[in-house]
Amino acid sequence: MSIVTSPRLGAMPHYEPGLTTADVLRKYGLDAAVKLASNESPFPPLPQVEAAIREAVGGLNRYPDGAGRALRRALAELHGVDPDQVVLGNGSCDIILLAGQALLDPGTTLVHPEPSFSLYPHLPAAAGAEAVAVPVDGVGRNDLDAMAAAVDERTRLVILCNPNNPTGGYVAADAIERFLDMIPGDVPVLLDEAYHDFVTELDRGRGISMARVRPNLMVLRTFSKAHGLCGLRIGYGVGGEAWIRTIDAVRQPFNTNTLAQAAALEGLRHLGETERRVQETIRERERVQAALTAMGVPFLPSQANFVLVGAGADAAAGTAVHERLLASGVIVRDGAALGAPGRLRVSIGTPPENDAFLAAAADVLGSPAAAAPG
Repeated sequence: MSIVTSPRLGAMPHYEPGLTTADVLRKYGLDAAVKLASNESPFPPLPQVEAAIREAVGGLNRYPDGAGRALRRALAELHGVDPDQVVLGNGSCDIILLAGQALLDPGTTLVHPEPSFSLYPHLPAAAGAEAVAVPVDGVGRNDLDAMAAAVDERTRLVILCNPNNPTGGYVAADAIERFLDMIPGDVPVLLDEAYHDFVTELDRGRGISMARVRPNLMVLRTFSKAHGLCGLRIGYGVGGEAWIRTIDAVRQPFNTNTLAQAAALEGLRHLGETERRVQETIRERERVQAALTAMGVPFLPSQANFVLVGAGADAAAGTAVHERLLASGVIVRDGAALGAPGRLRVSIGTPPENDAFLAAAADVLGSPAAAAPG
């Protein structure tokens, strides 16, 4: 006998995690494989962060600080805001889900880019609301004019993703300012900047500056990418006090754990070392893109720690290329699962990992007949 569930469950998109290295080794009988599928940092946490985690283990018999006061104070100082303008989450996606829970109802809409982070459509499906998905532009950026035109009296939430996942496209801060001026000031906007650290444009920090003066804007950041803390799940939002009250109204009391808070707090004390790692990833991103250009393999120029690569004329062709890369021990993400059929999302790893991908790509994609136009 099955249980009775909400009919909304049928409308919820199912998130498909990337394959693990162990999965691929077992399936293909390989001795080694490189994982470039999940946009993780190729570097482990800094040694000082690992030490802070070990030290915090002794207090795990106690509940964490539900308010995350020390971490919020440090983040507030970093961004020039009051601690009451910072909220913590179990990864930034926790805050995204909380925003949907707090703001969406049947008959309302969420406006978001497409393709983009696959969690966004989950919010309206869970609330019985409607998703208004706006296609990105030809270079993978959020189409802000089209998104502004999609906002109407039913809109309760807008999500921007910058740089956009999975395309890597980046929208300039001036364009975001214009977008915010185009929509009503009482429409809440989440600016998801999970890949902010990898942007080389000079205006990359202005999202937080906008959030200081625009009450309807919250900017999301994460420690998962540049800080290498995917496994501990810690992210945060910076916004006006009304935004923070909205999230806190539905946030569970202990949504971030003791180890995650300790790791993030220690990481903020060593931003210079993290930035050096980020710069290495950026250099590798540029090297990978230059190599793809030399091979004649199409891709979308990226401002994130991944590149979306052309792999065929349609979903079937892209999936076939994905399968061939897996069989060669290179794990990337099939774009068909990300709303980008015929493409592959390739995370930037260490130089040897990237070399393995480029060697496999040269074999699988390195001819005009094998690669679709970008």
